[in-house]
Amino acid sequence: MSLFKVRDCWSTECGRGTETFGCDGLVVDDLFGAGEDNVILGSLDGVLRVYGMHAAPTAADLHYSPSDLLVEVQTDSPVLQVCTGKFVSCSPNKYIAVLHPFSLVVHGVNRIAGSTDHGDQYVLETMYEHKFERSAYQVIAGPFGGGTGSRDFLCVMSLDGAVSVYEQQAFGFRTALPNYLHPFPMKYVRSADAFITLNADFCLVCYKYQELADPSQKQKCPVWSCTLGETVCDIQTAEITPSATTIHVLGERNYYCFQGNGVLWFTKRLQYTPCCFHPYILGDHSEVKTMCMIVSDTDTVLIYEQTKLRWSAKLFYRPCIIARASFKALQGCLVLLSETGDLRFCYLGTEPMIFMAPERPPEDYKDTKNQLVQLKKELQNMSLRDEADTLPLLKLNTRILSVRSEGPRKLCNVEVDVTPSLAISTVQITFQTITPLVILPKVVHLKDLTETMTIRALAHRDDDDSESVVSSMECTTYAYYSTASDELGVVQQIVRLPLSLAYESHPTPPSDFSWSAKIVVDETPVALRTLFNEFVDSSPSELCFRAIPGFNAKYVWVTAVPAIRSYEIRSSGSEYANVVFEEILFRHKEYYKSKACTVRCDKNEILVAELYRIIEEHVVLKEKLQFVEDETSLLCSQYRVIQKCLFNKLKENTVQSVSGLSILIDDTHESLMEKTSETKLIQKELKVKFSDLLSVTRLLVNMLSLCSKNDTILEEFKETVVYSTENQNWEDIVLQSLSYLIGNKITLNVHNDVPAHLIMSLKTLIDFEIKRITTVNDEVPNKLKIENSRGAVSPIPESEEDFYT
Repeated sequence: MSLFKVRDCWSTECGRGTETFGCDGLVVDDLFGAGEDNVILGSLDGVLRVYGMHAAPTAADLHYSPSDLLVEVQTDSPVLQVCTGKFVSCSPNKYIAVLHPFSLVVHGVNRIAGSTDHGDQYVLETMYEHKFERSAYQVIAGPFGGGTGSRDFLCVMSLDGAVSVYEQQAFGFRTALPNYLHPFPMKYVRSADAFITLNADFCLVCYKYQELADPSQKQKCPVWSCTLGETVCDIQTAEITPSATTIHVLGERNYYCFQGNGVLWFTKRLQYTPCCFHPYILGDHSEVKTMCMIVSDTDTVLIYEQTKLRWSAKLFYRPCIIARASFKALQGCLVLLSETGDLRFCYLGTEPMIFMAPERPPEDYKDTKNQLVQLKKELQNMSLRDEADTLPLLKLNTRILSVRSEGPRKLCNVEVDVTPSLAISTVQITFQTITPLVILPKVVHLKDLTETMTIRALAHRDDDDSESVVSSMECTTYAYYSTASDELGVVQQIVRLPLSLAYESHPTPPSDFSWSAKIVVDETPVALRTLFNEFVDSSPSELCFRAIPGFNAKYVWVTAVPAIRSYEIRSSGSEYANVVFEEILFRHKEYYKSKACTVRCDKNEILVAELYRIIEEHVVLKEKLQFVEDETSLLCSQYRVIQKCLFNKLKENTVQSVSGLSILIDDTHESLMEKTSETKLIQKELKVKFSDLLSVTRLLVNMLSLCSKNDTILEEFKETVVYSTENQNWEDIVLQSLSYLIGNKITLNVHNDVPAHLIMSLKTLIDFEIKRITTVNDEVPNKLKIENSRGAVSPIPESEEDFYT
């Protein structure tokens, strides 16, 4: 608990949390000249409110009363901003200017004295309204033109950079700001009679009012400018004297303070993300202090005197607006408003902890030493817990139902019974499959689980990915759970989806097969009718599978040869055979599960060449995609430059000045669309090629497992190369992982950032790992070193090699 917190003395909730408020929807001013401030609020839901604090002798007596809400009016449009000033000619009273998206309305608050217990009555009166066609962004009020303060004008800044000035009831002029692409805050500096804003180059610029009002000057030049290099959250001004004004700018990472003539007074580097701020002046002219309150993203208000932090206090919430107000009972209180309408008047204070630590009795170190010795003996004699105590609190039972057809699609229902042994507070069930197979819903959340519950999901092939090959039929169900005592656990179960989701039987096998392999078994091979009973009814000696969807025309042919106790597999490509290969191994072992059957294959049939071919194609596609993305980035930069030039030319209001740029922007847009379409095609090809790569690597590992001499190395190799990734960075990750596993047994001297060298490194590492897996340990060379004319290459830059030696 923090010691320094703001103390709440008055609070209310505007709109009961159903309204939304922007960062310009609050202003504090004395509307009636009574020596107390009023708070004017405008919400994005179109509600305008005026609050006035009731009289109280002390701050402790302040509390919200229904009579504090003086005015509450529902308008027809959202309120973007509110401000106060002398906006009606020949009237010294202050009025409220309300900015809507397409209008500016000036209201007056009339007070009608009451003679009953209800007190005074306040009525909102509309004085005049200005409508405009451009979408408004901000309104600025002030005595433009060097006025004495007896009247105020209004300046409306639109989203496209147009500045419209209204001299009270009359329209003044309209002009456009140069180098404008995005709306930023804009403020009026009375002492300089100028406007401060940020342009598209992230430069703080100052424009004189007289120059903006001069119609003869088409090119508006700033009086001074300062490059900030960051976007601006807000701009505020604070008057030390009527002739001396400070300009305060809150950036994303810095707080700046400028003098009225543009000279940077000081800057403060912020170590947090600011949300809003409010600068103000304390003291007389002889001992003036420039103060600033900044709200951080950690719900803390920090109060600075120039660059020195004077106070820090914790807030109740994160406000979108912070201001200061003065009342008779409380001078200089904090006004906080959240985005949901939580309005509070607060002051800085402390909240000390009432709890005091009890006095610590003197310790007897001799007894403590004896307790430590006894505790060590108990730990040494403690036996391990029974396995029954470590059983998970959740049990999964996944069932795969039959496959059905809906048009060209194949669908399969999956049911999971979730059974808790104790009460479980939260459970998250997650299904994981390898694309293009998907299962929906992928994540299911359960709460307060006390009995068995059945979760149903639907597995099918992704309709938007008809070209990728199915590399595995495995579906993993994860259950992450937590109990009421915050005990966490996870349970998983792996099941196999039906093979008919990916393949269908075909009567006539083709004659052109590019890949073949043989699985040798000790027992008699199982008949295909028994092995694949969902595909055939008779007893064929061979069975042909066709990949779904059928327009790819990819086939896998399986033959059971009892004479030589083997299964022969032929396919249109090695990437299509892995699922059938895994099914044969799985179903054969399930058939002979009561016996210790041995399955093996010839290590000379391991598809290393096919793997290297797909890796090369995958690397080439990644290089091609990177080249197209770089060209697209250049075209986007060119397009933004042309847009910027086109906006500047459009302000000249001549058709001839934009004729050349219009042709250039059309050509750039057409080239950009072509590159975007090309990028989508390459990404689709890359996704298909990655599925081929994943299928071939799984097939390679399955074949290595049938002729492995070192199961530990095989398991490490499998975890390295068999995984799915979304960022298509398979080669780089595998290269680093294999290099770590092999250690210093291979010295690579190639540059990994070059595609040819990357492929060469992968071939070298994979070849070495395959030799380690398929060869007895004594036959593997201790160290393999590859040399070339380039010499050994260090993994660190050449300029830093001397530093590490």
